[in-house]
Amino acid sequence: MSTKPVCPLCNQLAEGRDGPNQHFDILYVCKRCGRFILHQGTFLEKGQTYLLSAACRRWTGDEPPRVADVNIAWLLSSVPRFTVAEQMNELLQLIARKTLRIGASAAVNLEEDYPLVVVRDAQEARFLADALVTQGLVQKAETMQTTDLSLTVSGWERIQEIRQSGRASSLVFVAMRFHESTEKLYSEAIEPAIREARYEPIRIDKHEHVNRIDDEIIGQIRRSRFMVADFTGQRPGVYFESGLMMGLGRNVIWMCSKAELEKVHFDVRQYNFIVWESLPDARVQLRNRILAIEGEGPRTFPNHAS
Repeated sequence: MSTKPVCPLCNQLAEGRDGPNQHFDILYVCKRCGRFILHQGTFLEKGQTYLLSAACRRWTGDEPPRVADVNIAWLLSSVPRFTVAEQMNELLQLIARKTLRIGASAAVNLEEDYPLVVVRDAQEARFLADALVTQGLVQKAETMQTTDLSLTVSGWERIQEIRQSGRASSLVFVAMRFHESTEKLYSEAIEPAIREARYEPIRIDKHEHVNRIDDEIIGQIRRSRFMVADFTGQRPGVYFESGLMMGLGRNVIWMCSKAELEKVHFDVRQYNFIVWESLPDARVQLRNRILAIEGEGPRTFPNHAS
C-alpha cells in the first residue's frame, strides 16, 4: 500500500508524482504550499523553506514553479518581506478575498493559508488574527474544527484604505533615465507591459504636481505597490529610488539593456535582472515578471473567494 509523500517545504502530507523529467523532478501538490516541482538533490536551507512555501503558494504562472539550486535565489527574491503591520494587512486582504458577501465568514484556514501572508507558521498567523480582532477589524468565532473569521465594517473600511495606497494600490513607480534615447523604452515597452498586467505606471517627469520634486518622488514611491527600475544609462537616482522601495519591503523589478549590464554596480548585480536586447523583448519579459511576482493586478472591492 503506497503512502502519501511529505511536502519538503512544510513537512505535511502531500500528493506527489513524477514531474516533467521523471528521473530528476517530482511534482508536489500540497494544500499549504500549492503545486511545485522539486528538482532532486536541491539543497533546502531550513530557514528559507517557509519563504519558498510562500513563493510557490503565491505563484500565478500557468505552469508550477520549479525549485532547484539554480533558481532558489530568484524564487526567494520574488517573496516580499513584510513588516508585522503589513502582514496584518495581508491577512485582512486574504479574509476579504475569501469572503463571499459582506457579513459572511471567510473560508480561511490558517493552518493551510499562512504562506499567503508570508509568515513562518500557523501560530504567527493566529497571532495576527488575534491582533486584528483586538483592533476591531475582524470578528472570530471558534468551533471544534475551525476558526471562522469575518470582517467588521471597520475592517471593510480598512480594506478600502489599503487598496488606495501602498502594496494594494494599482500604482507602479518607474525609475529610469529620462532622456530622448530612452523614451521609446518607456512608451513601447515599460508602460504597455505595466498596463497589460493591469497596473498604472507613474513616471515622475510625466506626473503633474506642485510639491518639491524630492518630496513628490518619496510620496509616490510610498503610494506604489512595486517599482520597475531600468538601469540603462546608470542614473544615480535609479539606485536611490530602488533602495528606498526596498526599504519599504516592496518588490523592485530590475531591468537593464544587455549592452550595459556589465556597468551595473556590483551592489545590485546579485538580483535577477530582466536583460533585454530589444523593445519587444523588454515588453514581454517585464509583463511576464510582473504577473509572476505580483499576480494579475489589484482586485476591486468587494472580492469573492476564488
